[in-house]
Amino acid sequence: MEAILPRTGGVYSPPAGTKGVPNTTIQSVPYNALIDDLTADANAARPITAGGTGATSASAARTALGAQAASAALSSIAGLATGADKTIYTTAADAYATTALTPFGRSLIDDADAATARATLGVAIGTAVQAFDAGLQSIAALTTAADRMIYTTAADSYTVTPLTAFSRTLLDDADAATARATLGLAIGTNVQAYDAGLAAISNLAVTNSNFIVGNGTTWVAESGATARASIGAPATTLTLTAGNGLTGGGDLSANRTLTLGTPSPITNSTTDTVTAASHTHSLGFIAAEVSTTTSANTTSFPLGHIIGCYTPALPTRNGLIVPCLNTADVTQYVYDGFASAGTALTGTWRSRGHRHGRPINPPTGGLTMITTAQPQVHTVSAIRKTKDPNILPSSAT
Repeated sequence: MEAILPRTGGVYSPPAGTKGVPNTTIQSVPYNALIDDLTADANAARPITAGGTGATSASAARTALGAQAASAALSSIAGLATGADKTIYTTAADAYATTALTPFGRSLIDDADAATARATLGVAIGTAVQAFDAGLQSIAALTTAADRMIYTTAADSYTVTPLTAFSRTLLDDADAATARATLGLAIGTNVQAYDAGLAAISNLAVTNSNFIVGNGTTWVAESGATARASIGAPATTLTLTAGNGLTGGGDLSANRTLTLGTPSPITNSTTDTVTAASHTHSLGFIAAEVSTTTSANTTSFPLGHIIGCYTPALPTRNGLIVPCLNTADVTQYVYDGFASAGTALTGTWRSRGHRHGRPINPPTGGLTMITTAQPQVHTVSAIRKTKDPNILPSSAT
């Protein structure tokens, strides 16, 4: 029977009666029990408190002792040279190295959550940095260049388009009036201001042969017949008749032409008259005419014609003279009292001046320039009187 050695905290204590006393017989039973117990204890796992491991295997012993198992990683760490403000990190499987770990780094890795870490980094979302936004992400991905602006193509989707220098002068305008001025569209200066009447006209249908008329309220489009009735125009059944001096005409259902008859020439003697196919007018003033006669015996000259006429003494300016053909000389005209006076010229003639010359008969007299004054009234027009008695009247014609 195995004796049980009393233990205190795993430490053996020999039982009473097991120790030898000099000159005393050793009792076999207690002694043998002690020896058996010691033998059994020697073959059992020795408690840690007795200097053992409390285990019968190495792994159990490490477990009992709390010892670390052999590890390549720990060996790598054990071989590191450390210093202040360092930390370890892996460079490969079970391979470690050191890197700096500053006080700021330690203040970051000791943060309890992401929000605290962002605050440590100074990137608090919504305060220090912009929160993520899909629209901003789209803008960030754009390729920009000079004179460009961005605009949306969908929700949170942006692209670029040109923005010229002129467009910027428009965008910086403070109000609509300034913008219109920039565009050259100032109302009332460059473009027509809104008008209800113009708006009504612009909304009318563009129908062939229609007329735009006012109905008292607005503008409306009316057909030709309706428009003629609106303005009181005559119906197309009326006839346009050509009067005296005109040809053409007809009813108003088609375009009609009135042709003016060919007039006769206007002279100082024509009057205002009209015939079925022609017309004439009075001149309304006295005009000079041109004589085309080639006969030395012509007695009728146009108005304003000037001749040289031999007169007695010195006639007054604009005085009446009756010029006649000189029967003794085909080169001169003489006054009606002259001895060789022939047929008188028609019309009334008045003196326009006098040129004195050597007389033929009587001994006194001169050359007078005379002119016609009005239809059938001729005026004698004299040039100046001369003191040279050797100039013949015929030399001043």
